[in-house]
Amino acid sequence: AMMMEGKGDLLPVSALPVDGTFPTGTAKWEKRSIAEEIPIWDPDICIDCGRCALVCPHAAIRMKAFDADVEILGGFLWKEPIGKDLVGKRLTVQVAPDDCTGCGVCVDVCPAKSKEMVKHKAINMRPKADHLERERRNFSYYLEIPEMDRSEVKVGTVKGSQLLEPLFEFSGACAGCGETPYLKLMTQMLGDRVVVANATGSFFVMIFNSTRLPSAIS
Repeated sequence: AMMMEGKGDLLPVSALPVDGTFPTGTAKWEKRSIAEEIPIWDPDICIDCGRCALVCPHAAIRMKAFDADVEILGGFLWKEPIGKDLVGKRLTVQVAPDDCTGCGVCVDVCPAKSKEMVKHKAINMRPKADHLERERRNFSYYLEIPEMDRSEVKVGTVKGSQLLEPLFEFSGACAGCGETPYLKLMTQMLGDRVVVANATGSFFVMIFNSTRLPSAIS
C-alpha cells in the first residue's frame, strides 16, 4: 500500500520480506483510471476474432463465453457466438474501465467495420466519463461469471486463447506496450505451469507486481 501511494522510499529495509519474495496480484488494487477514452464494444458488428483482447497490453479487455442459462445483469452486453465451437453459449467482450490506459491498440487491430457508419468498428474509443459507471458495474459482473473449462476451448487459436483467464493483468507498462501482451498470452495458454523470474529491463521491472501466478517472484 505504501508503494502504491508513491511512498516506497520511506520504507526501511526491515519492512521488506527477508527472502526477497514479493506478493503477486497486487496491481488489481491500484485502479489508476488514467484513460480519457475507453474502448466500448458493439456486439452487433463483432466477429468474435478475439484480437482486441489479444493485443491489450494491460489485460483490460476481456472476452468470455458462458452458458445461456446464466442470469444476465441489465445493461450487460453479449452476443450469440459465431461458429460451431461455442454452440449453446453466449459471448461477451468487456473492458476494465479503471485499468485501461486508453492506448487504442484494440481499435487499430479490430477488423470488423460497420457498413452503415464510417470508421465505426466492433470496438470504438469513447469518452470515459460517459460510460464509466456502467462499465464499472459491468466489469464487476463480468468477474463473477465462471471461467470456461480449458478443455472446452481451442487454446492454440487467437479466439480460444482469449476465452481463458489471463494470469498477468493490469501491468504498469506504458500505454500501447508491445511486450506485455506476449506474457499475458503465455499465461493464458499455459496457465499456472508458468514461472516468471525477475530480470533487468523496463518490461520485467514493470510486470513485477502485476502477475497473479501462484509462484512468488524472487
